[in-house]
Amino acid sequence: MGMALSAFARTKGRIYDETFRVPGGAVCLDFCNSGQAMRDSRGIEWIPGYYDLVDWLDAAEAVPHAQAMRLRRAARGSPGAATAAWKRAIVLRETLFRVFDAAARCEAAARADLDHIATTYAATLAYGRLEWSDNGYAWRLDPETTSLLAVLQPIVGSAVELMTSEKLSRLRRCGSATCHWLFLDETRNCSRRWCEMASCGNLAKVRRHREKGRARQAD
Repeated sequence: MGMALSAFARTKGRIYDETFRVPGGAVCLDFCNSGQAMRDSRGIEWIPGYYDLVDWLDAAEAVPHAQAMRLRRAARGSPGAATAAWKRAIVLRETLFRVFDAAARCEAAARADLDHIATTYAATLAYGRLEWSDNGYAWRLDPETTSLLAVLQPIVGSAVELMTSEKLSRLRRCGSATCHWLFLDETRNCSRRWCEMASCGNLAKVRRHREKGRARQAD
């Protein structure tokens, strides 16, 4: 799935390659990870508007491509409402990040954040419908809806599904203090520490090697 998303990203010429470079294991976690550059010293928003949000959901296969096209057309007709929906999505993203970050530390989230997720989930129920999949029924976005706020449904739906499942015990945050990447640890012995070894993992190894070198010099 990661390779397919990366190919889509290259055709879009956007920064989605970075967003999906290390899939988190759930749509809601991938969405949380799209805020990485806003939370560090760069202060760059990877999803800077409603059209970008729809593009992201399209790339994540969280909405059908034809529906994404309809949502873009609806946004052109109501730019103010589209901006408002995008702002709600970004607020939801940061709320979800705080909740999942706390869960990764086995801590309870703030009541206000949980209430915000519950309120958003309830508000998006009208945009969902029950659908059969290989593993049973699932509550998914109605592929026919063109409501601008429908973009919230696959995100908050994924979040509530994860929060109420056993998979939450496998939720991790990258071991780097400067990385905000969240992921589900699917290793057999639950030993994954880094978003990926090629980046944060190797940086940590280099840092430990330098610290040992300085310690030997000090002796």
